[in-house]
Amino acid sequence: MTMADDLLAQYRRGTGSNSSGKTPPPDANEYAAYGIREKPARLRIRSTAAPVNAPGYNILLNVVSDGEGTHFMLVYTVLMVLVRGKNLQKLIFAIENNNCDFIQQYDPAKWQKPTGADAPVIEAIDIKVTDKNGVEAEQ
Repeated sequence: MTMADDLLAQYRRGTGSNSSGKTPPPDANEYAAYGIREKPARLRIRSTAAPVNAPGYNILLNVVSDGEGTHFMLVYTVLMVLVRGKNLQKLIFAIENNNCDFIQQYDPAKWQKPTGADAPVIEAIDIKVTDKNGVEAEQ
């Protein structure tokens, strides 16, 4: 099997051809919903309303998704993250395989809206910090 035949190669090697899966430079003018890297220790979560969170993959308990690519929830031991958007199937797959480096919410003040019909866009990220019993804690 050649690399061209291997559909999962982009997730194992972190060299995806999808522009939305590349890690943008800090001053990038183009929006990327997520970035791919081979086996990062943490997932950086960039929300427009909260500081950047970077929980470790080692405390990720579950990834719950709708199967349609419009929303998913990350359940960690210390927080829950609800992500809503469109075309998120590849992003969910990357998280499930511990190859997603970051996710970031679309901010119209920073970027132009992606024009591709299949471009992934994260419209909202809601983060709830929980205590050891799973009860929402004060932030």
